Amino acid sequence: MHYQRYLLLTVILVAALFAAGCSSTPEQPAPSQTAFPTYVPTMAPVSDWSLTPGPLGTMPARQEVEVTIQRDQLQPEIDVIFNGGSGMNAIVRIDAILYTSDGRIEEKSIERPITMGKEISFTGTRATDRVKVIAHYNTGQAVVINDALFEFKSRN
Repeated sequence: MHYQRYLLLTVILVAALFAAGCSSTPEQPAPSQTAFPTYVPTMAPVSDWSLTPGPLGTMPARQEVEVTIQRDQLQPEIDVIFNGGSGMNAIVRIDAILYTSDGRIEEKSIERPITMGKEISFTGTRATDRVKVIAHYNTGQAVVINDALFEFKSRN
């Protein structure tokens, strides 16, 4: 007899718990977020084709970086090589934009980790092409560090 009462009491208690919502699974806590510096990319406009180099920007003090642009004498290849500098740890991306004499625009990037000697290769034309290089800093600042014309000089 007591057995039936305890069973009935247990069933009522379990039903009350379900009705009260106590049986729901606990919510998982949101994963902790680690604070990292926020980089907001600012793209330079690539819409206007031009073979006229523009002005160079001013790099932050003690955060200068350097690239070398080489043009192959036998092929229309153009290489942009990152040489490093005192600000290389502050760089998040290097963009190189090729403006060819036949009207083509091509953009390539060097992404992190950025190390000395990393390079970008373009196939230019057998005429004069323009290469513009933009350094993107971890502060969100974008600086044009090179913008020049490169003439194809074939060996005859």
